Amino acid sequence: MSKYIQISFVLALLCSACQDPVDADELLNEEDRTYIVGYISPADTLLSVHVSTTKAAVGTPIDSNDPLADVEKFIIKDARVVIRDEENNAVELTYNPERKNYQVAATAFDVIEGGTYFLQVSAKGKDFTSTCRIPKKIPSITEKITLGEKNEFYQDYILDIAFQDFANEKNHYIIGATAELREGEQVSYFPLDFELNSFLTDAIGDGETISRYATFSYGFTDEAVSVKLTLQVTNVEEILYSNLRASFLNDYNDGNPFVEYSIAPNNIEGDGGIGVFAGYQLTEKVIEYELATTP
Repeated sequence: MSKYIQISFVLALLCSACQDPVDADELLNEEDRTYIVGYISPADTLLSVHVSTTKAAVGTPIDSNDPLADVEKFIIKDARVVIRDEENNAVELTYNPERKNYQVAATAFDVIEGGTYFLQVSAKGKDFTSTCRIPKKIPSITEKITLGEKNEFYQDYILDIAFQDFANEKNHYIIGATAELREGEQVSYFPLDFELNSFLTDAIGDGETISRYATFSYGFTDEAVSVKLTLQVTNVEEILYSNLRASFLNDYNDGNPFVEYSIAPNNIEGDGGIGVFAGYQLTEKVIEYELATTP
């Protein structure tokens, strides 16, 4: 493996030597952009859209002593945000200072499976638009929990999640699970880590059963303890899949000099607009599982 890393590093140096030099002052002249993000689903209790300003990373002062103040500097609080459906029914979202986004109760506007929705944002004297479509909802999830390795202190558990792919169409899925553990009056929560396997497509198995697994561990107890597991499968539009996957990979590879950062996708139309407006469908299943007692 080290041989290939060395070759890639040498090629990168050779390629960079062929590039024209860039004036660092030009980087500071990058215009601000309007960042817009909104994900909608029939399961939402609130429809929300985030609108803010982005600035060049180079030359932008950051007050590390007050990160909330930094956030406030970028939030756009006087935008006009409207979502419409194919029948031209519309709802306007209002700014919420606590959540720092624009929102409206989902009861004010119907979001349905298969529907197409249009976003309109007016901010800083410019207009931005985008379109999304709500995918199908996975009807059911199956699961299997098996015992993994153990020692005198801990027992490993392997959770398999499976579901049926929709045939004859291109689909993108994100899976996950969270655990709730109660011991007397104490309640703890923790996510199960599927890592990159959280991101799935049906590219090599259209219409087939898709499954992935994650492991978790817990120490032995003298008395029986049950864990409540919430299993999740989300059918998402391709651009939302690409956006979240890019964020995951960038976080995962942070600090690795041999990996290029993934570029987040953009479906916001308008001069200086960037971001994602997308639809999704979430399917959840809650199960109870009794953990192993002291061997």
